[in-house]
Amino acid sequence: MPHKILITRPEPENAQTCQRLAEQGIIAVPLPMMSITPITDITEIAKIRSQVFNIDEYDYVIFVSKNAARAAAEWLDECWPMLPEKVYWIGIGQGTTQTLIAEGIPALSNPGHTSEDLLDWLKPIKMAGLKILIARGSEGRPTLGEKLSQRGAKVSYLSLYERKKPTYSAQTFVMLPDINKIWATSGESLQTLTEYTLALKKAWLDYPLFVPSQRVVQQAMEAGWKKVICADGADDFSLLKATELHTGRSNDR
Repeated sequence: MPHKILITRPEPENAQTCQRLAEQGIIAVPLPMMSITPITDITEIAKIRSQVFNIDEYDYVIFVSKNAARAAAEWLDECWPMLPEKVYWIGIGQGTTQTLIAEGIPALSNPGHTSEDLLDWLKPIKMAGLKILIARGSEGRPTLGEKLSQRGAKVSYLSLYERKKPTYSAQTFVMLPDINKIWATSGESLQTLTEYTLALKKAWLDYPLFVPSQRVVQQAMEAGWKKVICADGADDFSLLKATELHTGRSNDR
């Protein structure tokens, strides 16, 4: 049975993922479960500009996503003709790290794909007194900042975009092509997907659901999903590898 995968990433990653899968003969059905929108509030924009101008005051700048990396790169280009030398730049996950490098930001390579993995990697470093800036969307997950603060770091947040729940009509779901698998690449996207699935009484809770981490596996199982597979990463390679391995040892739809 050919893969027919519902892709729930936000744009622009959704279209990029669908194109990569299509090139491999896989049917990819785009349905973002999160929208990324620029911050337009004048006060917030002024705050971002001020933080970026003073980014050389930080010891570490951590980027939680490719969207955060791209948005920060635009601001850094505007405010810093040359990047400050004494800042360590870190992306969570290989996709974010590679995005930073592609944007000319010399990000440190680190193992793992999650905030928890990064915290383990940083354990040998004495955090007391270090200044850390976390580049993210507004109202992002607080775990990373809280844990670093507990270790004595002085944590600030650089909120670069807003994350919003997309609005779809029932007709949108009626018009979707058939699918037999689902990729949910974040806990927030999974929550929105679950809400639509339950509200519209879709049978998707029984479909194989591929997620990036054990934390999201637990979230999915608690929400009622029956077949949840951890891909150990939110990037296309990890998700596709997990999909192929799972399909090879099962007889799913």
